Amino acid sequence: MPLRILANRDRSGAYLIMLLLAIGAITVARLIERSRLGYGFATIRDDELAAEASGVPTLRLKLIATTISGALMGMAGAPFPYYIGYPQPSSTFGLDYAVNSIAMPLIGGTTSWVGPLIGALLLGSMQQIATVTISSAVNLLIVGCVLVAFVIVAPNGIIGLVHTYLQRKPDDFVGRRRLDADLPGSVP
Repeated sequence: MPLRILANRDRSGAYLIMLLLAIGAITVARLIERSRLGYGFATIRDDELAAEASGVPTLRLKLIATTISGALMGMAGAPFPYYIGYPQPSSTFGLDYAVNSIAMPLIGGTTSWVGPLIGALLLGSMQQIATVTISSAVNLLIVGCVLVAFVIVAPNGIIGLVHTYLQRKPDDFVGRRRLDADLPGSVP
């Protein structure tokens, strides 16, 4: 059945399958993030030596993370030959796919499941706009410039940038009035 859907000339079946796989991957990432496994991944990300010293099985969690990411990447790559028509080395192992797969999570942020999603939407939209308005040859240039800008300005991605902004100005977002220290009756 899925092969018949993917065999359409207009590729709508491939888009449908890829959308379902993306929703499944986001669901898996969201479920893992708030589970015991996700908390173990977060401790390893923050400080591996401290996690190992406090009893987190780092080797086992790394193997589980590698297995899960390999399974998700395999599922993501399965409909790709149907999308491009026929596989060839220049389309399958192109530099733009490798750079995009690294740039999207780095631009969005790797600390949450929302970061890679935001990075993919932002970078994919920018590339499509550049392809339509300028040329498809500038896609890697745009990705490179955006990646360098985010490494310099926001090394933790958009999610890290928003998180730091919210930590600096919490009173503006919760609706409290700010008290100045020099007003009478204020406590410093």
